[in-house]
Amino acid sequence: MNHYVSQSPIHGLGVFTKEPIRKGDTVWRYDPMFDVDIPASALALFPEEAVETVLHHAEYIPHLQLFRLGNDGDMFMNHADRPSLIDCGEEMIAAADLEAGAELTCDYAHVCVLGYHNQRVMLQEVAA
Repeated sequence: MNHYVSQSPIHGLGVFTKEPIRKGDTVWRYDPMFDVDIPASALALFPEEAVETVLHHAEYIPHLQLFRLGNDGDMFMNHADRPSLIDCGEEMIAAADLEAGAELTCDYAHVCVLGYHNQRVMLQEVAA
């Protein structure tokens, strides 16, 4: 994905496309050689700042009991009720045609980011 990170009107930093994207195009794909999988149990060994980074920037995958931290602009993707991308598990596709400069967003109801809305109860379940 040809992208850049910049100030977002949604929240803090966001990720934006540098080029037009057509509806249905793959925008992000999990790459085990590039993205980092962090076992949930490992968070107990992390300093608090690192835990906060994981909780606010990584997707939690319950059935694998791990956090997946993208090592590209993906980690700055913001939530939107009407997201520009659709989560398809190992990849994300464009929900509609997007112009260059469009913010790339996802729905945190489908991409589980535990730091969203301070979902600490769920984190306690993860740690158990």
